[in-house]
Amino acid sequence: CNPNSCRASGRGLQQKGLRVKEVADFKVYTKGAGSGELKVTVKGPKGLEEPVKVLEMENDIYECNYYPITTGKYIITITWGGHSIPRSPFEVHVSEEAGPQKVRALGPGLETGMVGKSADFVVEAIGTEVGTLGFSIEGPSQAKIECDDKGDGSCDVRYWPTEPGDYAVHIICDDEDIKDSPFMAHILPAAIDVFPEKVKCYGPGLEPLGCIVNKPADFTIDSSGAGRGELRLYAQDADGFPIDIQITDNGDCTYFCVYIPTKPIKHTVIITWGEVNVPNSPFRVIIGEGSHPENVKVYGPGVEKTGLKANEPTYFTVDCSEAGQGDVSIGIKCAPGVVGPAEADIDFDIIKNDNDTFTVKYMPPGPGQYTIMVLFADQEIPISPFRIKVDPSHDAAKVRAEGPGLNRTGVEVGKPTHFTIYTKGAGKAKPEVHFIGAAKAEAVRDFEIIDNHDYSYTVRYTVVQQGNMSITVCHGGDPIPKSPFSITVAPPLDLSKVKVQGLNNKVDVGKDQDFSITTRRAGGQGKLDVMITSPSRHPVPSKLESGTANEVHTVKYIPPEEGLYRMDISYDGNPIPGSPFTVEGIMPPDPSKVQAYGPGLQGGLVGKPAPFAINTKGAGTGGLGLTVEGPCEAKIECQDNGDGSCSVSYLPTEPGEYAINILFADQHVPGSPFKAVVQSVFDPSKVMASGPGLERGKVNETGSFIVDCSKAGEAELTIEIISDNGSKAEVHVQNNSDGTYSITYIPQCPGMYTITIKYGGHMVPKFPVHLQVDPAVDTSGVKVYGPGVEPRGVLREVTTHFMVDTRAHHTSGGSPIKVHVSNPSGTNTDAYVSDQGDGTYRVEYTPYEDGESLLQLGCEGLGGLGSLESQSVDQLHPGWRRPTAVLWCFPSTATLHNCEV
Repeated sequence: CNPNSCRASGRGLQQKGLRVKEVADFKVYTKGAGSGELKVTVKGPKGLEEPVKVLEMENDIYECNYYPITTGKYIITITWGGHSIPRSPFEVHVSEEAGPQKVRALGPGLETGMVGKSADFVVEAIGTEVGTLGFSIEGPSQAKIECDDKGDGSCDVRYWPTEPGDYAVHIICDDEDIKDSPFMAHILPAAIDVFPEKVKCYGPGLEPLGCIVNKPADFTIDSSGAGRGELRLYAQDADGFPIDIQITDNGDCTYFCVYIPTKPIKHTVIITWGEVNVPNSPFRVIIGEGSHPENVKVYGPGVEKTGLKANEPTYFTVDCSEAGQGDVSIGIKCAPGVVGPAEADIDFDIIKNDNDTFTVKYMPPGPGQYTIMVLFADQEIPISPFRIKVDPSHDAAKVRAEGPGLNRTGVEVGKPTHFTIYTKGAGKAKPEVHFIGAAKAEAVRDFEIIDNHDYSYTVRYTVVQQGNMSITVCHGGDPIPKSPFSITVAPPLDLSKVKVQGLNNKVDVGKDQDFSITTRRAGGQGKLDVMITSPSRHPVPSKLESGTANEVHTVKYIPPEEGLYRMDISYDGNPIPGSPFTVEGIMPPDPSKVQAYGPGLQGGLVGKPAPFAINTKGAGTGGLGLTVEGPCEAKIECQDNGDGSCSVSYLPTEPGEYAINILFADQHVPGSPFKAVVQSVFDPSKVMASGPGLERGKVNETGSFIVDCSKAGEAELTIEIISDNGSKAEVHVQNNSDGTYSITYIPQCPGMYTITIKYGGHMVPKFPVHLQVDPAVDTSGVKVYGPGVEPRGVLREVTTHFMVDTRAHHTSGGSPIKVHVSNPSGTNTDAYVSDQGDGTYRVEYTPYEDGESLLQLGCEGLGGLGSLESQSVDQLHPGWRRPTAVLWCFPSTATLHNCEV
């Protein structure tokens, strides 16, 4: 057993380039190693053994392969007879699956070769981006590498091995091995009886140009004098698909080869003899599309059977995008009689476009029959020739003319006018215009025809003769429809002859208005227009009436609103002298629409201006009159506000009633005459009040005090005396005629009162004041007690009672007690009083409502005893509830004070 005589090689043992999901194969050579057992183990990146297949072949050769599915480092150990062979273990780095490829490789140098000869292969770009290419050769010897860029997306690569053996050919793109790299090439020893350089290859199938898709391409290989060797061909198209080449051995050291290209793209053919490239190999053949005249398309107005006009440019398009390879030829002829007695060729321009189409332009020189022939690759296309008919270049019947210069009326002497001739669709021809006037002299001046370059012409002219005139319009010498045109020429326009009469500067709103316009000897067309615009910029309806001679015209209208009106008057579209005119619409006087308001119309103070305002908006135009009648002559001042209103004031010097008369257009306005009361000036701060009646009072007894207004001026004195429960005391005021007033009053019930004194509606100093009014009788000895008045409350619908003890005033009965019970809703509840005969009384009542009830008591001899606490009424269930104690008011004349309850 001699393991050192073993060797192993193959792609599956290369240190780099292998990828996952690719079969990693290699061979183990044991010839001369004696007897032994071959053992191969593969450990993956995780240290686990991977499956490996070992197949024993002839000549002591073993074929081995494994299938890596995980990226990382793999360790391949090979032993013979239990001992490692040279270079074992092998370290292999497996990378990820190959992504989209930018290049592919083809050729014998990727599989085999011969020492002393170049081993060749081709690298071809797949897309537009090739990336950065690199090459490396690993094997028994160093190998020189050459790369020849062919400029068509491919390059030829050669390397020269100097020793036989297995070589790993790495093709690297952007720093990564391409798919299937490294390629394993088995290099043979140099042979002395193989001469690949003497092989000759020739034929159309190897020429760069000339082969056509779907047609057989053949070539011949002559190996005479090339020695012993094996013929081998490598061929694929630019899409990477193999080309099927049929090889026939002629038996005379020549071979006949043929293939049928199916795509019009580049084909690459590599020919080797004895595993070495022959001269000029690889061959690059560009397959043409061929010629297909039947796919040529011709379209456009220039090949339509009808619709063409003589002397009008036209064109058509020849589309060869689907016709393959070939040149386009065009011929255009016109029939005899078009431009001469014989058939003639017509000049044309042919323009090549970028999309395999051609534009052919020509212009038929005259009407008649034309023939157009189209050839492709020297063959007439099936739809050729085209026979077309060219019509005359013009048709006067399709021309029309219109405009003010052709109207029956509207043309004036000396006034430029115009009309338009429309020739679209009528063919190309020269327009002509002729004028015939009433006199033999020249009818028009400043005549011109302007080409608008949109199939229309503008005709301008100025008439110099008055009366009837005829205008003839022709197209290509033929009269157009409605020609000649007859018009009536009016005399020249003189706007200075147009006069306006009866147009007042001011007119009444809402009333019929009229004025007249005279146009005698004004010339022109006599078209009069009147437009009236209101102050609010709205059109005002008007009526224009013309006289029998059409020289005097009357305009009627009704102004609807107040303000300035604009009168636009035009004659034949021109403003007459003085236009626009301005007329002011004024309202007729209407005193009922005048408004007067302000404090001075109700009254004022002596010596102070009494102001008011007057608004005459919408009342029309009229004079405004103001008078003030009263105890004195009051000075009046009036200021115009400029907006239809005025501000007025008068100055009264004596108090009293004044009559203010406001007249508009000599009539009283609403409310006039106004009655205004003027009062003297007063000072309430100088009013003083004094007297015992301001300090304390007693029920039913007269209280009095004095109010001194002698220094306060004249004003109304008002006095009010009211109790806290809202009861007012009767007050008497006596004027002492010396500026003082004697005041008396009688309070009806005891309690706290408020005295208020106002002078001229203003509170006087130190007022209001509070006054305590005592009861007329002493009721402090009266006692009230019992469950009917206890603070805890009473029950609804349960009869209760209480006692009234008057023995401090009466020791026996005889003075009946009066009791009044008011429910919360305001209704009364009956109360029953029993005289006990000893100065005490039993009072019974039944409450029927929840809430606080009012109990009022009084007795003869003592007067009203007053009101007790309100009692809160509770329901029977679920139990007692505390009432809310509230002080009762005392409306009676005698009030219960300090009684025991």
